Amino acid sequence: KTSGAPRAARLGPSAMDLAHLRGIGLPVIGPGTAAGSASRASAPAPANLERREQCGGSSSASAAAAVGRSKDLGANKSAIAAACTGMSAPVPAATAAALAGHRQLLPDELVRSIPGPDIQILRFLLQFLESEGLGSVPVYINGGYVRDLLLGKEPDDLDLSICLRDCAEDVTVAGLLERLPNFAADRPALGIVEVKLATILSNESKDKQLDTFKAHFTDTTGKKTEVDVMPTIGEETYGDDNRIPIRDQRGTPEEDALRRDLTIGALLLRVEPVAGGGLRYELFDFYGGVEDIKAGMLRSPYPRDKTVSQVRAMVLRGPAEDQMASALGLDTAEEQEVMQVLWWAKVLMDDPVRICRALRFAAKFRFELHSSFWLAAPFALEALRSKVAGSRKNTEYHKLAGYGFGACLNFFEFAFGRTFGPGQDLRLGPALFGGKDEKGKPKLITAVAGFDAEAFRIVAGEMREIAEEAELIGSLLASAIATSELQQGRKPAREEFVLACDGMCVSNAMREAGHSVLSAVERLTSDMPPPGRLEVGFAAACSIPAADLGLHVQVFEAFQLCAKGTAPASTVAARRRLALALLELPSAGAEPGLLERVRRASEALAFDRPAVRGGILSCQGLLEVPPRLRKQVADLLDVTLRLLRLDSPLEMPEHLAELFAAQPAVREALAPSVWFEDDGKTLREEFQPPKKGK
Repeated sequence: KTSGAPRAARLGPSAMDLAHLRGIGLPVIGPGTAAGSASRASAPAPANLERREQCGGSSSASAAAAVGRSKDLGANKSAIAAACTGMSAPVPAATAAALAGHRQLLPDELVRSIPGPDIQILRFLLQFLESEGLGSVPVYINGGYVRDLLLGKEPDDLDLSICLRDCAEDVTVAGLLERLPNFAADRPALGIVEVKLATILSNESKDKQLDTFKAHFTDTTGKKTEVDVMPTIGEETYGDDNRIPIRDQRGTPEEDALRRDLTIGALLLRVEPVAGGGLRYELFDFYGGVEDIKAGMLRSPYPRDKTVSQVRAMVLRGPAEDQMASALGLDTAEEQEVMQVLWWAKVLMDDPVRICRALRFAAKFRFELHSSFWLAAPFALEALRSKVAGSRKNTEYHKLAGYGFGACLNFFEFAFGRTFGPGQDLRLGPALFGGKDEKGKPKLITAVAGFDAEAFRIVAGEMREIAEEAELIGSLLASAIATSELQQGRKPAREEFVLACDGMCVSNAMREAGHSVLSAVERLTSDMPPPGRLEVGFAAACSIPAADLGLHVQVFEAFQLCAKGTAPASTVAARRRLALALLELPSAGAEPGLLERVRRASEALAFDRPAVRGGILSCQGLLEVPPRLRKQVADLLDVTLRLLRLDSPLEMPEHLAELFAAQPAVREALAPSVWFEDDGKTLREEFQPPKKGK
C-alpha cells in the first residue's frame, strides 16, 4: 500500500504488471518505459500508412498503444463487482483465451455465435454497396454487439457504421439507405423481402444534420430485425445546454471508437465478403478493450494523438475545474495517468448519465471500475445532479433492475455508501436519484452525510424475491433513503423519496413501491388519537381496551397502504415485511416497545377472512352508516371480525343480520345513537368535519 503521494499518482501499472506483459510477448507503453517516455516524440507515420490505418489499414503501433493502456492502473475493487451474486459471470477463461486481438480475425467459435438473420442482413448490405460501386467502403459492427460477442453471449441490437471518409461529399448514409427498399425488391434471392426506414433522431438532431437512420429488415421467414446505421463519426463537440453533439461525419474508425464511454464498448468488427458467399470479421481494438474484458475492468478510452496540455485545455474549462484537478493530485501525477483521468472526465462531462452507465455495467458484468473513475466523476457530478433529465437516469435503473436483486442491492449500497473526491465527502446517491422533472425543475434529495450499509442490507433483504423492475428499484430506493443520514434540512424519508421520484419522472408502479411502504411507517409511528364512541363500542365487543383496539386499527390501516395499486399478494406481503423492518430503524422514531406491539397486532390481523364489502354499510332498516363514517366503520368492522376469529363473509344483508344475532355487542357498537345526537339526525360533534381554518 503506497502512502505519501496524491491518489492519482498511484494509478500507474506496477513493475510486476509491466514484467508480466513483457513476459507474454506484449509490447508495453507506460510510465518508466522507453516506449512510454518516447511516445510523444516519435516520428509521425508515413502518409500512406496513416491513411490506411484511418480506414482500416494495418499498424502495429496501434496494437502496441492499445495494449499499453489496457492494464489496470491500480484500480480499486468495485463494491458492486465484488459483492454481486446471481448475475452474469465474468468472461470464462476459455473464451478469454480465444479472443482476437487488434487487426486479427474473429475466431471461428465466436463467428458461430453471430445469429443467422444478422449474417443475412450483412451479406445483403455488402451486396448493395457493391452494386453502388462502393464495395471497398468499410462496414463495421460496433458497440455492445461486439462486446457481448466477445463475452460469449449471443449478441443482439445490431449497430453498423459505414466509413465514408474516402467517398464523395454527396455520398451519405441517408442517401444510401433510401435506395435499399428498391434494391430488396429487385434482388429477392438475397433473402431480404422488405426494408423500411425510419430516422432515430429528434428534431434538434435533424437540425444538426446527423446522418443516422434505423432500418427494419424482413427476411423470407417473416422475421423482422432492427438495425441502426450511421457513418463513422469523428470529433464530437457538446454545447453547455444539451447532450446532443455536433459531429464530424467523415471520421475514421479509430475516432469513432474514441466516442464510446468504455473501452469494452469501443470495439469494432469490420465485415467483408469472401469467396463462396461467406464473410470475414476483423477485430479493431484501438483502446485495449479486449484486455479489459479479460481483466474484468471498466475504464474509458483516451486518445493517443493528443498531449496532456491539449486535453487539459479541453476539460479544465475554468478556475473551478483547475482547482478540482489540483485538489485531486493531478498536477503531480504521471502523464498517462492524467490522460486517463482527464479524458474520462471529459467523457462524463459531455454526458453525465455515463456515470450511471458505468455503474450499471459494473453490476451487469461483475467488472471492476478503474480507480480513475473516482477521480473523473467529481468533474461531472453537479451536472448529473441538477442538469440531466431525471427520466434518462430512470431508464438506466430499469435496465439495472433486469440484472436482479444482487446487482441492485450493491448498486444502491455503492451509490449511497461510497465516498470520493478531494475531501472524500462526495457521494453519488443525491446526484443519481432525482433530476429535472417534466417542467425542467430540479427535484433532488438532500445531500447524504452518512449511510448504514448493514441496516440497508437487512431491511432491503425483505425484497429479495421481488422480480418486477419498478417494484424492486422503488423499494430499494426507499430503503436506501431511510437508512441514510441526510444533512441538515432533511425532510421525512417519504418526502425525500417523493422528490427523487418527481425528479426522475418515474412510473406510478415505482412510486407506489416505495411510497406505500414509507407511508405505512409514518402511519405506524403517528400519534394515536384518543378513542371515540365507535372505538369504545368495538373494543367492548372484542373485550379489549380501546387503546389496544386503536393500535390494531392503526396497524390494519398501515398494512392497507402497502396493498395500494395492483401489486400481487406476494408483493404486498413483502412490502409489509419491509415496513416492519424500517420501523425498527432509529430514524423511524418509534417509541420503545412499539415494534413488539405492532408485531403482535400484525399476527392477530393475519387471520384470513373475506374483506368487508362497503355496500353492507347502507342496508336500509338494518344498518345505515353516514357516508362520512363509512371508511372508519369498515376498518373497525374488519379488525373486530379478525380479532373475534370470525371468517364468515359480510357481503349481503342476511350476512349482517346473522352477525348481529350472534354478536349483540357488535350491533350495539353500530347503533345509530353512537353517531347521531338525540334527534337522530345530527352528527355528534366528534364526527363533524373540521371547520374551515382549523
